[in-house]
Amino acid sequence: MPDPLDIVQTSQVHALGLVPSRSRGLARVRRGAYVDAAALAAADPEQRYRARVKAVGLARPGIVLALESALMLHGLPFGSEPSHVFSTGDPAMSGGRAGVRNSHLPIRPEHVVEVEGLRCSSVAWTLADIGRRRIPSAAVASVDAALAAGTVDVDDILGALAYQSRQGGARARWSVAFADGRSESVGESRSRVAIALLGFPAPELQVEVRTDLGSFRADFGWRLDDRWLLGEFDGLVKYGALASASGRTGVDALVAEKRREDAIRRVADLCRWTWDDVVRPERLARILRAAGLRRRDPVLPAGVRLLP
Repeated sequence: MPDPLDIVQTSQVHALGLVPSRSRGLARVRRGAYVDAAALAAADPEQRYRARVKAVGLARPGIVLALESALMLHGLPFGSEPSHVFSTGDPAMSGGRAGVRNSHLPIRPEHVVEVEGLRCSSVAWTLADIGRRRIPSAAVASVDAALAAGTVDVDDILGALAYQSRQGGARARWSVAFADGRSESVGESRSRVAIALLGFPAPELQVEVRTDLGSFRADFGWRLDDRWLLGEFDGLVKYGALASASGRTGVDALVAEKRREDAIRRVADLCRWTWDDVVRPERLARILRAAGLRRRDPVLPAGVRLLP
């Protein structure tokens, strides 16, 4: 299926006898690169970023894309739409120009791969680099997704990290060690990081709960004395996705989830939180404390800070 945001270069537009700046059907994504204007207006942040990354890759065939740009090409989560396209290993390129931010640090040849016709850092190199340069809530989400997909293992990432700058190495090792492929979403990954850095006990993941309506899974679980405390990320926000996946209406999904929640509450305690709580960790802390979870003094590894 053709990409609705396929890049059209200036030379291609001129070959059609058109002038890009006068063609209302085209929108510029960077100098010399255009896409269908209607498709760009309808695009989500990931699609917009993909168009920008591809435009840079086409304009500079030798470039090695890195960090969030490489995550995007590898199909791994990268957070909100970055303001820059990232590259690495080009000593001739200035640190940042024309929307591209380059790192002069060299990359091992074996860690340069090709994805969708563009050169980028390997999954292992990218995750190690992200671990060094980004906060844990971002890095862990990407590593969790890669582990879940079976794309790499921890040794692969640490092996790549050994060839990179020591700056941020402690933070990267913490994020890689903390990662767990059982997390099923970015929200779950970011919740786990917040829970840990707030000083709460580590939860069990994907806990099976047997109820009078059958068995269900909860995202998180803590065994408190003789009763489970279960935790779930997102709550109402995911009902639309549940409905779409099962072919039901949003109301049907809401009713079904309410029945599921009532059944779980008959056998366990349950607390829920949303994105707003994860990105404001003290709100998540209040939810967990109110549910009966005791907070220890948080121990933050070197280079790790409690921010989403």
